[in-house]
This record gives sequence, structure tokens and C-alpha cells, in this order.
Amino acid sequence: MKSSRRRFLKLLAAGSAAAATPALARAAAASRRAARRAAHPAAPAATPPPALRAEIARQQRDLDKTLKTLRDHPLEPGSDPAFVFTPRRATRTS
Repeated sequence: MKSSRRRFLKLLAAGSAAAATPALARAAAASRRAARRAAHPAAPAATPPPALRAEIARQQRDLDKTLKTLRDHPLEPGSDPAFVFTPRRATRTS
């Protein structure tokens, strides 16, 4: 009985060490990456050129105008919704 208990404990210790090793390796790699990032901070983002900023502003204005048009459209009270959601049964693949 004594030898089987020892064998069991050895197997338990070996299994625990094997299970913990990948997690420890990932944790060590993550801490190395974090240390590297702290040592070399990212360069500040470059400001976009004026033409790009103007185009983004134009697109934002157009989007705001479109949304305002959609939101201000009058709907009759009690009108039907644009669509009705009806769930369907899932089909099995394979």
C-alpha cells in the first residue's frame, strides 16, 4: 500500500506541474510584453492632414442631415411597423 500511495502522489505532483507550466509561461510572456511596452511608449498619433479632417467633417454633416430627415418623418398613429421579427427554427448542419 505504501508504494502505491507514493506513486499516486508523484503522479499527482507531476500532473499539477504539467498543468501549471503553460499558464506560467503565458503569464511570464505577458509580463515581458508589458515591460517592453512600458520601456518603449508608443509614438503620439500623427494628426490627419487638413483635407482628411475636412472630408470627415463633411461626412459627419451629411450623416447628421440624413438622420434628422429620418427622425423628423411623420408617422401616422397606429401605422404598421417597418418589419416584424419572426424567429425561425435553427437548422442542423452536418
